[in-house]
Amino acid sequence: MKKDSPIIIYPLLIIAMLFWSFSFIWAKRALVCYNPITIIYFRTIVASVILLLVLLIAKKRIKIKLKHLPLFIVLAFFEPFLYFLGETNGLTKVDASTAGIIIGTIPLFTPIVAYIFLKERISKLNIVGIVLSVIGVAIMTFDINLNMQVSPEGLMLLGVATLATLGYTVAVKKIPEEYSVFTITFYQNLIGSFMFLPLVLIFEKDNIMQAGFVWDSILPIIELGIFASAAAFVCYTYTLRYIPIARANIFTNLIPVFTLFLSALLLGEEITAQKVIGIVVVLSGVFIAQAKRKAKA
Repeated sequence: MKKDSPIIIYPLLIIAMLFWSFSFIWAKRALVCYNPITIIYFRTIVASVILLLVLLIAKKRIKIKLKHLPLFIVLAFFEPFLYFLGETNGLTKVDASTAGIIIGTIPLFTPIVAYIFLKERISKLNIVGIVLSVIGVAIMTFDINLNMQVSPEGLMLLGVATLATLGYTVAVKKIPEEYSVFTITFYQNLIGSFMFLPLVLIFEKDNIMQAGFVWDSILPIIELGIFASAAAFVCYTYTLRYIPIARANIFTNLIPVFTLFLSALLLGEEITAQKVIGIVVVLSGVFIAQAKRKAKA
């Protein structure tokens, strides 16, 4: 595996996580006027246009080999198609900070994916970490009388997004390194936009016409396209060429922390003691699950 300076790799990972944390805020604002499928479709269009311009200006390779097309289709199916369906629809059911905490459990399931696809052994620390983080999520979703405070449907949708991210990280590792990260991210969004197009034409056309052009919701979609769908994926995909999936996914621990404070600052969501305790327990589980791997590294 190639090695590169942490000065380049780790700041890029932090930038990607920050943009993905902002994506919960931008999506919440866009959802005021537009439905999830509409938001997802147009953010992929924005990202595709931006990345195509970058490729043309930088004179990077745009064409891909036909034999590699199935790999790109699988990549696009996981992200943006499956992930964005789960995340954006989930945000209609739960607040942004809770969504960020659930997405922050991604590193917990990385060993499971590694076991299935790479035959890596799941350690006892992995199991302890998973159990502890599930308890942390339960703290945030249930009250003292064990009544669920968060929509079960929202949790399920965000769970789909979490699994889609794991599928994406495996799929992107299969893409040959002959393609630049800009080319990969461009096709990821372009193919994703074609996947969403039938849903838009069938279910969203009338809603788009009725809503019209609302700048307060259009601007967040543009921000989602430029920063969350283009820039963040370019940064993240680039780092996966130099460090293992498990190490890169550790940085998703930053998402719930960033999102908790951003949602309070920009959306006015309350930072409750229950959320703080929940996030501490979740992150404790994540760190415990990663402890052995980090020691070996």
